[in-house]
Amino acid sequence: MSPQLLAQQGLKFDDWQVQYTPNSIEAFTVGGPNSSFGMYCSSDQCMFYLHDALLCQPGSKSPVLMSGINSTAAIGLQCAQVGGVLFQILEPFNSVLDVLKAGGFVGFAVPLQNGTFGFSRFSLKGAPEAIKKTLQESINNKKPPMPEVTPPKSIPGTQRLKEILI
Repeated sequence: MSPQLLAQQGLKFDDWQVQYTPNSIEAFTVGGPNSSFGMYCSSDQCMFYLHDALLCQPGSKSPVLMSGINSTAAIGLQCAQVGGVLFQILEPFNSVLDVLKAGGFVGFAVPLQNGTFGFSRFSLKGAPEAIKKTLQESINNKKPPMPEVTPPKSIPGTQRLKEILI
């Protein structure tokens, strides 16, 4: 990691943070003690994720209702293990990106096994700036490739940097 990046660890953009590690860059916000929402980039891939206290099984998929300012979308949530960490990846990428660009708040309703829904709500104040910074740094400082998952294609729900329009 460059000295410039080391000096920028923990950048804050209103309710969002940008965090650097040796192999990744992440923009995220916290919705409570056990939930976060953000974008994780490593190598030339980025993904939006939802994190909560519930453990998911790698490979499992579920529908999610996403609601933002003037928009609602049914999207997918896929559990994948990336470098030993479980990610609940939101897809399609561009649907999530469009809600972030609109600002305000975003909410996610996720069906639970007991027949109820889990709901998370996150502020998008600072999100466009944090996402833009994360994408710029990802392009300028390509990291080693993400650890492979099965199958050895790209991680589901990820978007290549060159395909992301902000």
